[in-house]
Amino acid sequence: MKCAKCGSFATKLNSNDIPVCSRHSKVSVKSPKCPNCKLEMTIRKGKFGSFWGCKAFPMCDGIQKI
Repeated sequence: MKCAKCGSFATKLNSNDIPVCSRHSKVSVKSPKCPNCKLEMTIRKGKFGSFWGCKAFPMCDGIQKI
């Protein structure tokens, strides 16, 4: 899984359960807003790797690359 801040290999989860690397473990990283409905997004796994997916799925299919 990739770090949500810089894109390198994530080794830890921060206080919001977002994967981050050891350099950004104490940095507050917030999940992005969905481009379609403006709700928060969560990290999901697909066959092509991890991505940000809308929490309102399946009603909203907003996605974003990490």
